[in-house]
Amino acid sequence: MEIRVTRFVTLAARRSLRAVGTRIDLRDVRLRRVGLTLAISVGLLALALHVPSFLPSGADLTNSSQRAYAGNIWQETQTSLALVAIVLPWLVYALLWDGTPWGRRILLLVATAGVVGTTWLALLSAESYSALPREVAGVVDHVQGRTIWLQGGASYYLVLSDAELRSAQPWLRSGIPVTLWISPRGHVGSVAEDSSGGPPEN
Repeated sequence: MEIRVTRFVTLAARRSLRAVGTRIDLRDVRLRRVGLTLAISVGLLALALHVPSFLPSGADLTNSSQRAYAGNIWQETQTSLALVAIVLPWLVYALLWDGTPWGRRILLLVATAGVVGTTWLALLSAESYSALPREVAGVVDHVQGRTIWLQGGASYYLVLSDAELRSAQPWLRSGIPVTLWISPRGHVGSVAEDSSGGPPEN
């Protein structure tokens, strides 16, 4: 009798371990899928932030000011591509791998909205990079953060690198004439002090 009970307990324990093992395996598979998707997303993000320009620039790259402008505007495009890289793998995840119905629907909805929105932003940034920049000369009224106001009320957003912005601080202040290179979106990719006083703002 004792032997039978022992065998029964042993068999029951083995079945329980198999069942538990199966559940753990399923969880491991899902964790592996999530981990793989996350790794791909991070990899694409890093790639997007370092991808060189593959579009023709609207700026004249033989001009140093316009070349600096093109570099800063391209960084905007890289950032937009990085946002696409973050959400695109999760859309693929939702399409390829099944999960709970409600969870998959939510992920699919959020990822689709993210891909559409970030792709639109990337196309807008790429179009801005390829467009002809506008040169504007004027006198600084004031600068707040990354927004510059010229005398006359016009304001623009500075997309200079942190190093460029720091080096411009001594003269990027009220009353100083400057020359700006501006994208169609109103983003300043290059700014220089205009020692000649500059023409009136365009």
